[in-house]
Amino acid sequence: MKTDIIKLDNQGGGFAEAMDQTRKTAVYNSLSQRDTTHLEIMTEELLSLIRSITGNLDAAFWIENDGKYFELHLSTRTNLTQEKRTQLIQSATSGKNEAASSFMGRLRNFLASASAPKADDLPDDMLNKLLSHQVIPESTFRNQENAVEASKWDEYEKSILQHISDKVLVSIRSDLVDVTVVKTF
Repeated sequence: MKTDIIKLDNQGGGFAEAMDQTRKTAVYNSLSQRDTTHLEIMTEELLSLIRSITGNLDAAFWIENDGKYFELHLSTRTNLTQEKRTQLIQSATSGKNEAASSFMGRLRNFLASASAPKADDLPDDMLNKLLSHQVIPESTFRNQENAVEASKWDEYEKSILQHISDKVLVSIRSDLVDVTVVKTF
């Protein structure tokens, strides 16, 4: 079964619908209260993690399941700095970019990593443009204390997601980011 695809945005649009879809999926599949809570937590953490790492959010969320096997999917297009790319890949259970499994995939991954700008290396005019379009959250550059706190929170979110799920898969190909959270109840 595949649920409806929910569109998510920066203003929180779609977040309530994604949680509602998660609850409906749990009820439809007769999950226990404990399993329903785990599915809800995984959804919340996935949405929060991707939003905190990518900054901007224009994404699609859906759930696929076969019996008690569930996959939570989130797909978005975004421009990532090397730091954000690394953070996202580190949230994967394997610590690897799933899109880089073939020779060509590894080559694309290497070139994308090498060409991704480092946050500290961006010229001021480029930085201001990215910040004004919310491509990169301002706290990353303007307030280092907040950036450190956000980083600690990101680690906490990753830990919760990896602990509750069976695995987290991250696939980055050019500007397309796909995150899949897998759980068998």
